[in-house]
Amino acid sequence: MFLVPDSDEQEISNAAAAFVGNEFPLERLHESPRDPNKLPAFSELGWLGLSAPEEAGGIGLSIVEEMLFFIQLGRVAGPVNVLSQILAVATARDNPDICGPLIAGEQDVALLVASHANGELRLIGDASATFALSVTPSSSTLYRFDGSSCRAVPCLDSSVGMYLVDESAITPLVSRNGSDVWIQSQIDVSAMLVGLAERALDMIVEYAKERQTFGRPIGAYQAVRHPCSDMAVRIEAARCQLFYAATAIKEGHQDAAMHTDAARLLSDRAAKANTDTNIQLHGGIGVTDEHSAHLLMKRANLLGRLFGSGKQSMSSLLTLADNAEV
Repeated sequence: MFLVPDSDEQEISNAAAAFVGNEFPLERLHESPRDPNKLPAFSELGWLGLSAPEEAGGIGLSIVEEMLFFIQLGRVAGPVNVLSQILAVATARDNPDICGPLIAGEQDVALLVASHANGELRLIGDASATFALSVTPSSSTLYRFDGSSCRAVPCLDSSVGMYLVDESAITPLVSRNGSDVWIQSQIDVSAMLVGLAERALDMIVEYAKERQTFGRPIGAYQAVRHPCSDMAVRIEAARCQLFYAATAIKEGHQDAAMHTDAARLLSDRAAKANTDTNIQLHGGIGVTDEHSAHLLMKRANLLGRLFGSGKQSMSSLLTLADNAEV
């Protein structure tokens, strides 16, 4: 794959779309505030070990196939713990005793994303998780986790659990030095953001064909068509950059990290702008809790704060540009 998936890669994307669409329809989030733990279902089809080496119990595919999977997971605002699970597998891939149960979905992983002002850590996921994972640009660490002292705090995306925990609740288990897991995390999050942007466009296009004013579908009016065109352009730019970045990583290009930062920036902008436009073009119904539009926006804002924000990616790109000029 370069900018277009080949036939084998497209089959993986189609299989992922069928799986997540059946197991996690977007409407589920209106019925239950939290997703049930379905990690074993992901494991049965090999999704949790998609890019893990075969000697670690994985399938041994590349970041390209993993990226295609996460686009489909993003389209349904899929469980965030799948992301932390796959990154934990990447962190522990040299330790089969830990990696095996993770790939099998027998033990789950929450995500440590930031330090709190009073020394507590912010945890995204389930308080009953076996492990907690921290990923930085220079390393990733998997911790044994004791969630008995977790304190729940509100999260913008109510389908995702968020807690404050004390440092005494985590014990380092295995670490991996280097930037490879960080770059993998950026690709995976960027893919989910692209999926959200795509779903937002699909949602408003479908509505624009059905909703009528003055005897015509609203999609016939430029005030709707032009914003939808802008949404499509944002998606295409983000998706092409994401495909290029994933391919650059797979082929070992020296500028892969720069292209990953660019993909992170464009996907973040596309997801946030598209989910906002989707709400606006739906009119009054778009701002109601009963509609699904807000679910996409809330997830886009949550994912946009994981593993480097769009602003951080822009700062990184500007630094690289300055160095290149020197």
